[in-house]
Formats: sequence, structure tokens, C-alpha cells
Amino acid sequence: MDQRLTMADHRPPRNPDHKTERPSDPLGPELRQLKGGRAFPPGFDPRAIARRARRRRHALRGGVLGVSGLALLWVLYDPGLTADYSAPVGSIERITLPDGTVAQLDSGASMSWSESESERRIRLHAGIAVFETAGRSGRDLVVVTEAVEARPVGTVFAVSADGTGWSALVQSGRVRVTLPAAGTGAGASALIGPGEAASVDDADARLETSAIDVERALAWREGVLDFKNAPLAEVIEALDRYRPGRVLLLNERAAAKRFDGVLSLDDVDRSLQIVAESSGLQLLTNWPMLVILR
Repeated sequence: MDQRLTMADHRPPRNPDHKTERPSDPLGPELRQLKGGRAFPPGFDPRAIARRARRRRHALRGGVLGVSGLALLWVLYDPGLTADYSAPVGSIERITLPDGTVAQLDSGASMSWSESESERRIRLHAGIAVFETAGRSGRDLVVVTEAVEARPVGTVFAVSADGTGWSALVQSGRVRVTLPAAGTGAGASALIGPGEAASVDDADARLETSAIDVERALAWREGVLDFKNAPLAEVIEALDRYRPGRVLLLNERAAAKRFDGVLSLDDVDRSLQIVAESSGLQLLTNWPMLVILR
């Protein structure tokens, strides 16, 4: 008993105002938040839970940054987003350029304008555009796509930056079509006149010319699409240009079927229904941004 009392005498006196300092929580603020004042069940590893929580937050931040990066790349990749002139999907726009040339842009088409002391230049980013040139200004007019350059001589002509089967066609006058300076067939050119078209052969990048029904090719200017013995895949692709979203044909055998007819662009969904019924296709879905035919 005396020994125990002696040991007690050496204990530091209690100070009612003194608070015992607890060691810092090794679990950190994240674990304290997860713990929420409740004890973890036996065998639970709270540190592992915190690590997973941190990984989820990092993954979320990375996902947000990734989506932002993709959006930025899309803007940089698609020059049509910063084009000077464009036609919304489903609309046809008629524009007068600074030199007086009149351009009619098909659905989804976009282009940019620039000029210098020696030439007036139009860069067609996407779609089809018809040009009615103004009087001669002493400076060449050139319309450029990734595939060709077209230089008109007092004419009405069209240029396509899409896979329409032709790159330039002439309604009146003449157009000099030239392949770009870079690539296979560089510098090759052809002079085409009324009722003629120029196209680039994908196999060897060779410039070819052929006769074309200009009125049928440019029927969209009148609000219709005019097809004669056209592959069904070509018809679906053409209608797809005038409807937001995508129109998909999931029937390879039907893609080669032939179609004759005039389809109105006033109601593209009705035109798609006509194509489906006349070709023995089933319209699986007709949603605002997706149509599926099979």
C-alpha cells in the first residue's frame, strides 16, 4: 500500500483547464468524413475506402477534362464551325458575296471567303454550293476544296466537297478544274463546259470528266431530290444530308437496289417512309436524331 501511495505522489497534478492533446488523426480528413462518427465494422480497412474515394474524384476530374479536350479538338478539327457562311441542316441558304457573286448553299454546306490583290478565294469546307459569278473584276475567282480547285470564266457552276460522285459541274460558261499542287496527279487540270462534270478517281487520284444531268444534280435548289435508277444507298445518303442526326440503312442487299422518283425536302421523314415502302424496307426507328431502315 505504501508503495502505491508513493507512486501516486509522483503523478503530475491535474489541471482542470488543461486538455489532453490527442495525436493527429492518421486517417486524414477524408477518412473522418467517411467515418462519420461511427465505428467501422471489424475487418474493414478505412484507408482503402479513402483511397477509392480519391481515385473516384480523380477519375471524375479526368473525365471532365477529357470531354473538354475532345470538344476543343472537334472545334479545331472542323473548320466549318468557324466558316464565314453556312447552311443549317435542312435549310438552303442564298448568299451574296462581297464581290457580287451569288452562292446558294445546300443543307449542311459551309464556306469561307478571302481576297487579295490578285484573286478572290472561296474555301468550301463541306457540302455543295452553286455559284453565279459576278462581272469580271480583273481578279480570278477560285473555289477550293480538299480535292480540287475550280476557276470559272463568267459562269454558273457548282462545287462539291462531299462524296457526291462529282467535284465540280457546269450549268453555263466554263470552269477550269485543277488538282491541288500536293499529292498524286498534282497540277492535272481539265476545262469543262455546260452539262459536264469533273471528278477525282479515288484509286489513283486521277481527274476525270463526264456528262451529267445538271438539272437533276441540282434539283435540291427547287426543294426536291430527283433520282433516276439511283442505288438505294445513294438515296438514303442524300436524304441524310437534310435531316439532323443520322439515317442508317442496315441492309446490305437492299443498298444496291435501284430507285426512281422525286422526293420532297419539305418533309424528309415522309420521303424516307416513301423510300422504305417502295423498296420493301422496314422503318425500325424514326427518332429525332436517328432513323434506322432494314
